[in-house]
Amino acid sequence: MPTTINPLRYPGAKRQLIPYVAKLLECNNLVGCKFYEPYAGSAVVGLDLLNREIVKKLVLVEKDLLIYSFWKCVFCYPDKLCARIENTPISIDTWRALSPFRKVDLLCNMEILDLGFAGLFFNRTNFSGIIKANPIGGIQQSSAYKIDCRFNKPVLIDLIQKISQARDHIEVYWDDALNFMNNNKKKFIRETSFVYFDPPYYSKGKQMYRHYYTDSDHKSLAGFVKKNKHFNWLISYDDAPFICGLYGGLGAQYRPFHLDYSAARETRSRGKELLISNLPLPPVKIPKASGSFQEL
Repeated sequence: MPTTINPLRYPGAKRQLIPYVAKLLECNNLVGCKFYEPYAGSAVVGLDLLNREIVKKLVLVEKDLLIYSFWKCVFCYPDKLCARIENTPISIDTWRALSPFRKVDLLCNMEILDLGFAGLFFNRTNFSGIIKANPIGGIQQSSAYKIDCRFNKPVLIDLIQKISQARDHIEVYWDDALNFMNNNKKKFIRETSFVYFDPPYYSKGKQMYRHYYTDSDHKSLAGFVKKNKHFNWLISYDDAPFICGLYGGLGAQYRPFHLDYSAARETRSRGKELLISNLPLPPVKIPKASGSFQEL
């Protein structure tokens, strides 16, 4: 399974955090644990740790039906998904034809393969990988970059076939993150587990996600980790005073860091983020996109 490329594009994707999370697990004797990502998205952290055999089992939970369906297809119907990729034109006509799937919020009477392919299609053809955004190049395709510039069929098919080989070690659920955690919290007492929370951004979540968080939702996540102290967790957030205030008094550790964002081919920026955990956070270096390193 590849370790540096992912089928899905996400603004601020946490690939740069993988060595840090690996080090955190090693320092806390959690190698071989069951790794939960309740906000799966691209699942880049968990998939890489599973590939390195740092974790033994990966549990992905995703509320966005299209993204959930994509991952379900990767691990249950990879050949059918790859055939759909191979046979579908990557064009504005296809974008328009698939657009109604962006309004679907229930699985009833829907083919999961249709939903999963739509999730991949919009993620790879829309600006910054945002499903609710417009296509790269615009509706009129007047930009230098066209709708198919991020949709390399042979590469995507190869990635999906390789990632699907880990199916026996991965569980995928369609659920709200906190609903899933509340329904499964008793398991954490019985097993060696680690939960990596990567919730929607506080400052720009409404612009980026179909299921963004309100202040009340962010408070609910903080309340959950305050009340449930019998599992190991790490949260990554954009660094905002409101978020810092939510986790005061927890006895949690904080560590600020910077990520190099490449949300679009034409732009690159740096964002200040925050790690919060109930485990000791070791000092470790995160590789920057330039190839140099940033000390945490």
